[in-house]
Amino acid sequence: MLNEIFQDRPGNARFYACPSTVVAGDPVLVGAILPGVALETYNATKGGAVIRLSGTYALTAIAATVVSPVTGSELKEGEWVYATGTTDATTGMMTGLTLSKASAGVKFGTYDSPTSVASGVTSTSARIKLPESPA
Repeated sequence: MLNEIFQDRPGNARFYACPSTVVAGDPVLVGAILPGVALETYNATKGGAVIRLSGTYALTAIAATVVSPVTGSELKEGEWVYATGTTDATTGMMTGLTLSKASAGVKFGTYDSPTSVASGVTSTSARIKLPESPA
Protein backbone atom coordinates (compact mmCIF):
# COMPACT_ATOMS: atom_id res chain seq x y z
CA MET A 1 0.00 0.00 0.00
CA LEU A 2 1.07 3.54 -0.80
CA ASN A 3 1.74 4.93 2.71
CA GLU A 4 1.49 1.83 4.90
CA ILE A 5 4.28 1.38 7.46
CA PHE A 6 3.05 -1.59 9.55
CA GLN A 7 0.11 -3.94 9.12
CA ASP A 8 -0.94 -5.97 12.12
CA ARG A 9 -4.18 -7.35 10.63
CA PRO A 10 -3.88 -7.63 6.83
CA GLY A 11 -7.38 -9.04 6.45
CA ASN A 12 -8.95 -6.02 8.15
CA ALA A 13 -10.16 -4.29 4.98
CA ARG A 14 -13.45 -4.16 3.14
CA PHE A 15 -15.32 -2.32 0.43
CA TYR A 16 -17.31 0.82 1.37
CA ALA A 17 -19.39 3.21 -0.68
CA CYS A 18 -17.53 6.52 -0.73
CA PRO A 19 -17.34 9.88 -2.52
CA SER A 20 -15.57 10.00 -5.89
CA THR A 21 -12.84 12.18 -4.35
CA VAL A 22 -11.28 9.27 -2.40
CA VAL A 23 -7.75 8.41 -3.58
CA ALA A 24 -5.55 5.48 -2.51
CA GLY A 25 -3.70 6.41 0.69
CA ASP A 26 -6.32 8.92 1.89
CA PRO A 27 -7.32 8.81 5.55
CA VAL A 28 -11.13 8.55 5.90
CA LEU A 29 -13.78 8.08 8.57
CA VAL A 30 -16.36 5.46 7.59
CA GLY A 31 -19.75 6.55 8.89
CA ALA A 32 -17.90 9.67 10.13
CA ILE A 33 -16.59 7.62 13.11
CA LEU A 34 -14.58 4.56 11.98
CA PRO A 35 -10.94 5.41 11.05
CA GLY A 36 -9.46 3.91 7.92
CA VAL A 37 -7.13 4.42 4.99
CA ALA A 38 -8.15 3.88 1.36
CA LEU A 39 -6.34 0.94 -0.24
CA GLU A 40 -7.50 2.00 -3.70
CA THR A 41 -8.85 5.00 -5.53
CA TYR A 42 -12.63 5.37 -5.91
CA ASN A 43 -14.00 2.83 -8.39
CA ALA A 44 -16.83 4.40 -10.40
CA THR A 45 -18.15 1.00 -11.54
CA LYS A 46 -18.60 -0.18 -7.94
CA GLY A 47 -19.31 3.21 -6.35
CA GLY A 48 -16.67 3.02 -3.65
CA ALA A 49 -13.27 1.75 -2.57
CA VAL A 50 -11.60 -0.80 -0.30
CA ILE A 51 -10.70 0.75 3.07
CA ARG A 52 -8.24 -0.77 5.56
CA LEU A 53 -9.22 -0.41 9.21
CA SER A 54 -5.95 -1.25 10.96
CA GLY A 55 -2.21 -0.65 10.73
CA THR A 56 0.21 2.27 10.89
CA TYR A 57 0.43 4.82 8.07
CA ALA A 58 2.52 7.82 7.06
CA LEU A 59 -0.08 10.60 7.04
CA THR A 60 -0.10 14.38 7.25
CA ALA A 61 -0.70 15.66 10.78
CA ILE A 62 -0.41 19.06 12.47
CA ALA A 63 1.15 19.31 15.95
CA ALA A 64 -1.54 21.69 17.18
CA THR A 65 -4.55 21.74 19.51
CA VAL A 66 -6.24 24.36 17.30
CA VAL A 67 -5.79 24.27 13.52
CA SER A 68 -6.96 27.74 12.47
CA PRO A 69 -5.23 29.83 13.58
CA VAL A 70 -2.63 27.28 14.66
CA THR A 71 -2.12 26.85 18.39
CA GLY A 72 0.93 24.61 18.48
CA SER A 73 1.38 21.65 20.82
CA GLU A 74 4.17 19.08 20.41
CA LEU A 75 2.88 15.72 19.14
CA LYS A 76 4.44 12.89 21.15
CA GLU A 77 4.43 9.11 20.86
CA GLY A 78 1.17 7.54 22.02
CA GLU A 79 -0.88 10.74 21.90
CA TRP A 80 -4.28 10.75 20.21
CA VAL A 81 -4.65 12.32 16.79
CA TYR A 82 -8.10 13.64 15.88
CA ALA A 83 -9.75 14.17 12.50
CA THR A 84 -11.97 16.87 11.06
CA GLY A 85 -13.27 16.94 7.51
CA THR A 86 -16.34 16.94 5.31
CA THR A 87 -19.04 14.30 5.68
CA ASP A 88 -20.58 13.12 2.41
CA ALA A 89 -24.40 13.26 2.65
CA THR A 90 -24.87 10.18 0.44
CA THR A 91 -22.32 7.73 1.89
CA GLY A 92 -21.78 9.15 5.39
CA MET A 93 -18.00 8.94 4.86
CA MET A 94 -15.87 11.83 6.14
CA THR A 95 -13.06 12.77 3.74
CA GLY A 96 -10.61 15.61 3.18
CA LEU A 97 -9.38 15.02 6.71
CA THR A 98 -7.19 17.33 8.74
CA LEU A 99 -5.35 15.32 11.41
CA SER A 100 -4.18 17.13 14.54
CA LYS A 101 -4.32 17.20 18.35
CA ALA A 102 -7.56 19.25 18.19
CA SER A 103 -9.78 17.12 20.45
CA ALA A 104 -12.98 18.66 19.06
CA GLY A 105 -12.53 16.24 16.13
CA VAL A 106 -13.10 12.47 15.96
CA LYS A 107 -10.43 10.19 17.47
CA PHE A 108 -8.53 8.84 14.46
CA GLY A 109 -5.48 7.05 15.88
CA THR A 110 -2.32 7.50 17.92
CA TYR A 111 1.04 8.97 16.98
CA ASP A 112 3.39 5.99 16.61
CA SER A 113 6.96 7.29 16.59
CA PRO A 114 9.56 7.96 19.29
CA THR A 115 10.49 11.17 17.44
CA SER A 116 7.98 13.89 18.30
CA VAL A 117 6.60 16.49 15.88
CA ALA A 118 7.54 20.00 17.04
CA SER A 119 4.81 22.35 18.19
CA GLY A 120 2.98 24.00 15.29
CA VAL A 121 4.73 21.91 12.63
CA THR A 122 2.87 20.01 9.89
CA SER A 123 4.45 16.60 9.27
CA THR A 124 3.66 14.97 5.93
CA SER A 125 4.93 11.61 7.17
CA ALA A 126 3.55 11.36 10.71
CA ARG A 127 3.23 7.70 11.73
CA ILE A 128 -0.41 7.26 12.75
CA LYS A 129 -1.61 3.93 14.15
CA LEU A 130 -5.28 3.20 13.67
CA PRO A 131 -7.11 1.81 16.70
CA GLU A 132 -8.12 -1.84 16.51
CA SER A 133 -11.30 -2.09 14.46
CA PRO A 134 -13.38 -5.15 13.59
CA ALA A 135 -13.19 -6.34 9.98
